Amino acid sequence: MHAKIQSTHRRYRTASSLCRFALGALLALPAVPVYASVPPLEEVPAASDRTSSSPVVARAQKALSKLGLYLGPEDGYLNPQTRAAISIYQRAIGLEPTERLDIELLGKLEYAVGVRMLMRQLEAARSESIDDARSKLMNHPATRDLMQASDKDQTADATRDATPCFKNPTALCLLTEALESAKAIAKPALRDWAMGEILIAEARAGLGERAMETASRINDPRLVIVALRDIAEAQAAAGRPNDARTAAEIIPDPEKKADALMAIAEIQLRRGDTDDATETTNKMLLTLDNVDERLRQIALRARAAVIYARAGARDSAESQLTIAEGDAAALPRDSSRSAGMRHVASALADMAETARALDMLNAVSSPSDKIPVLMSAAEAQARAGDAAAALATAESIGNVRYRAVLLGRIALAQAAAGNLEDADTTLEIAQAAIDRINRPYARAYAISRIALAMTRLHDWSGEADAAGRKAAAQKAVIAASGIDDRRLKAQTLWLIAAQQRVHDDPGWQVTEDLAATTTDEVVGALSRVWMFAELAESHASAGETEAGWRAFKRGVAIAADIDNAWSRARTMAKLAATLIHLVDPGRGRGANDDGVQP
Repeated sequence: MHAKIQSTHRRYRTASSLCRFALGALLALPAVPVYASVPPLEEVPAASDRTSSSPVVARAQKALSKLGLYLGPEDGYLNPQTRAAISIYQRAIGLEPTERLDIELLGKLEYAVGVRMLMRQLEAARSESIDDARSKLMNHPATRDLMQASDKDQTADATRDATPCFKNPTALCLLTEALESAKAIAKPALRDWAMGEILIAEARAGLGERAMETASRINDPRLVIVALRDIAEAQAAAGRPNDARTAAEIIPDPEKKADALMAIAEIQLRRGDTDDATETTNKMLLTLDNVDERLRQIALRARAAVIYARAGARDSAESQLTIAEGDAAALPRDSSRSAGMRHVASALADMAETARALDMLNAVSSPSDKIPVLMSAAEAQARAGDAAAALATAESIGNVRYRAVLLGRIALAQAAAGNLEDADTTLEIAQAAIDRINRPYARAYAISRIALAMTRLHDWSGEADAAGRKAAAQKAVIAASGIDDRRLKAQTLWLIAAQQRVHDDPGWQVTEDLAATTTDEVVGALSRVWMFAELAESHASAGETEAGWRAFKRGVAIAADIDNAWSRARTMAKLAATLIHLVDPGRGRGANDDGVQP
């Protein structure tokens, strides 16, 4: 959970958009007290004082010159050119043009210059990364043809009628509509973003050649490389290991190739294909020497150890952990060593080596690096039936937002072990912890997790406990009502209602009415469709087929009325991926899917 707050949109956001935003707002910087960092100097001369030179004025002239507002000498004299430039800058940031200079205004000027210099550096880095990606793609025979995006017809078919698709949706017709909508997106960066999501769904649908064709429509070569990684992962999610590895092998960037192979192995392991997972992991390890960043090598090697351990190759797992630990200990900086040891400790926790994982935390200096290890360890302890140890581990987590979520998971483990009373107590502790969470969304997320845990608390108590399940569902609805985020609240209520339906709780209708009302309050049709798609996939993964199809149909009904090309392309691609998952649960998701907002 903690490592997966990367949605697709974050992967496709580029430095260029940041540059455009920052440069556009450069002369309209907010009135922040940046001047406080300016060292005190002698008094700034009055506008009429032309007899003495001032270092303050000289600094202002230098800053104004770099902003393109002053062409005169940087001599420290408050001449008419300087005063005119000051006036222009004051108007640009919404101040009354006084032509006067003070320390506060100087601070704003120098801050603006600093931002411009940073943006230039970012733009230079962006250009360099684009050139590097293009060079890698052009130098690889298997990817050279992907750089012909400019030759592709990007004109949408304005005569198409999508009505039949919405009446009887198929993955193919949804993907066709997604592609046509994407062609109509005017901004290249947004079009690339949509194309990246479309090709993932195409690959998961078994349309590998079509996915590669869509990849060739992407203009940014960096995103083409990302697309190749996504195609490889999608092939693995669809249960095609050979195609997945073949797709990964043509990725020209060593780090992204290693990432793709590791993700493929994890997908294969989750599907129960341990032999394929082991083979893919072996291939990934052969690429590590080409990965430049040592910390990245350590992280990948630690993940490989987990694959080996779960596949039954314990000796191989221990060997990789030994190498990873040695590499982490050799890192030059304390922060890097802490992060490296955290990767090793997390792997041990995932391998159910809880005691070793907790011991290794002595070598992890950063409190934030300790959190994922402690959470994994506590969950392993809870699954092993040692609730007391799990609770003690949870208590050692200082960040209450993580501790509250973890307590909900421990409560479910207690309930599964038949300790319903203890589980109730743990949830009460979790609820008390939530009250101390300051960040609004973190608090909302924790509430949603606890509310959903309440609905499942009686799953192991048998049909005779209908009254207990009903009471727990009512408590869950009350808890969910305290979620401030509208989308998360609606999603939680829909999930509670689905659980009520499963257990023939007549209260499901009331809960669905609340969910529907809250859904109407969610801003943006795209967000609402995404929510229903994620609900459908969640139900499919849990074997709740009927609930999954209901959520999917709700999403389709909303999507039919979306006119914006960018939103329409993305919703169609998402619904196609969801449909694939409904038909074959597990096929529609990759290793890094998190269901986070579009």
